[in-house]
Amino acid sequence: MFKPLVLAGCVFILSSCASLSPEQCRNADWRQIGFTDGTNGAPASRLQSHASACAKADIKPDLDAYLSGRMEGLLSYCQPENGFEVGRRGRPDNVGDCPPHLRAPFLDQYRQGREINALEGEVQRIRSMLENDQNEARRNDRRMEEIRKELRRANLSPERRTSLLNEIERLLDRRQDGGRRQLSMQRDLDIATDRLQFRLREMRR
Repeated sequence: MFKPLVLAGCVFILSSCASLSPEQCRNADWRQIGFTDGTNGAPASRLQSHASACAKADIKPDLDAYLSGRMEGLLSYCQPENGFEVGRRGRPDNVGDCPPHLRAPFLDQYRQGREINALEGEVQRIRSMLENDQNEARRNDRRMEEIRKELRRANLSPERRTSLLNEIERLLDRRQDGGRRQLSMQRDLDIATDRLQFRLREMRR
């Protein structure tokens, strides 16, 4: 029995490569290629991509071997626990390619995975916003320190001093606004994180 996540590391390779090289076509193990495609939930159109690539080398895929390997791979891909991981990664479900008896449990877990994907995305979105705001606050603090150093210069003109004082006042207002905003975002982040952890516990993940 093959495990659901066998060859999962090939997902990104397969999704980024449109075809096989001529050498790969000449040395192809079509059953293994089909198994890899099935395990990764690649659509049936993947075979057409292989056929188009290998036509350049005047080689035709072994259809029976490919389809046999692909079905074996789909039996692995279509397991419910893999459905959850596919959904959590935000990938298309391709559930229509699953054997009929596996479609419903796979899709149920896939939907749960998609829910977690959305919750994790929300946590990351808020965290990114908070980090950006904190980085801006640090830049403003550095700028205020530069202004304070310049204000200590004895030969500073009145016009320049006034300009610097106005700028530091604006930066202080931004700091105050930013502090309130960051507190609000931190609360939102805590809520989103708690919601994610709660759903994971409910799903026993």
